[in-house]
Amino acid sequence: MNMGAFSYMAPRLATALNTLGRGKFEDIKYVGRAPAAASATGFGSVHKQEQLELVQKALQQAPIKFP
Repeated sequence: MNMGAFSYMAPRLATALNTLGRGKFEDIKYVGRAPAAASATGFGSVHKQEQLELVQKALQQAPIKFP
């Protein structure tokens, strides 16, 4: 969300899902860092923890709760 990729891609992904009959816009969930002024935390240990949480959330089977 920080650089606008999600807001750019979400409608396009929704169109693709709808065309394939695999879902709709509400099925697309954001997984990533919360919006912030900086593109990174500046601390390697914090980045590593955030990255681990991001991958775990993106690959989980349960529905993603946002925010």
